[in-house]
Amino acid sequence: MEFIRKRLYYAARRCFHQEGRATIKRWMALSRKKLPRAYTAVYGQFSIDELMLQFREMIQEDFEILMVHSAYDRLLPMYKGSLAELVSELMALCGPNRTLAMPAFVLGAPEYDPIQYYRRVRSFDVKRCISEMGLLTEVFRRKPGVKRSLHPTHSVCALGPLAEELTATHHLSKTRLGKHSPFEVMARRKTVVIGIGVEYYRSLTQAKSVEDFLDDAFPVPSTKESVDVQMIDAQGAGSVYTLTVRTFAQPTQGSILRTLLSPEELMERKFHGVPLWKTSANRVTECLLEAAPKGITFYGKVRDPLSPGVDPS
Repeated sequence: MEFIRKRLYYAARRCFHQEGRATIKRWMALSRKKLPRAYTAVYGQFSIDELMLQFREMIQEDFEILMVHSAYDRLLPMYKGSLAELVSELMALCGPNRTLAMPAFVLGAPEYDPIQYYRRVRSFDVKRCISEMGLLTEVFRRKPGVKRSLHPTHSVCALGPLAEELTATHHLSKTRLGKHSPFEVMARRKTVVIGIGVEYYRSLTQAKSVEDFLDDAFPVPSTKESVDVQMIDAQGAGSVYTLTVRTFAQPTQGSILRTLLSPEELMERKFHGVPLWKTSANRVTECLLEAAPKGITFYGKVRDPLSPGVDPS
């Protein structure tokens, strides 16, 4: 069943443009609201305690950072708790000695064309720009004490002892996910990455950091386009950032990670119909850096791989 789901996902990416896929997602979300009894009849219901027990079972190793990718609407109508409870329980899972992180990306929805978006909007305000990564991330972004990295498209929010290290240098990075970004820090630190309500091959951003670490040595051909963005930091100071977006010759084929990582290294399960997964940021980055010279990437296989050799640490 999961194999069929992956095939359908990639077929939809090939057959529908971004606006068409967004329409399908809205239709599916609406069906959950209009047919709640049908969903709960098939999948049952679960509480916040039952959900967190799943993650405690999955996360057995020690960690410093917990990076959470989510699609809250896909928990419904099976989830009986509230959005606020879920955020609070994830914070409690980390406690005072670990750091909770979530994406707070701004990708120019609904077209998801960051270049055109910033040609029109022109500025990114780290305190005011809403996260486009779902309700869970936006509730977390607004929590007292949460820090947000300064980057027009791929900012990350964090709360905990490593929040400053995660977010402090993103504006110095020439790329979205490479050197000086939170994703470099997560590859270096003990970082557990989890997904709630969304499959890894749709959401595991850490896997795409390798293309930025390798830059022009990445084996999949790409084109680059840039736009200057006025960035406003938490103190209200402005600076100009040149945002460069790469468009690759191949679409993503994130399910290739299943062939590179063991079931323990990339753990998947379904809980009342909700996809859950867990992996390690360091292991994902490491395995894809090792695979790139062989022409194996998050974009699938390439015929004429180059010979990259970059250590993100």
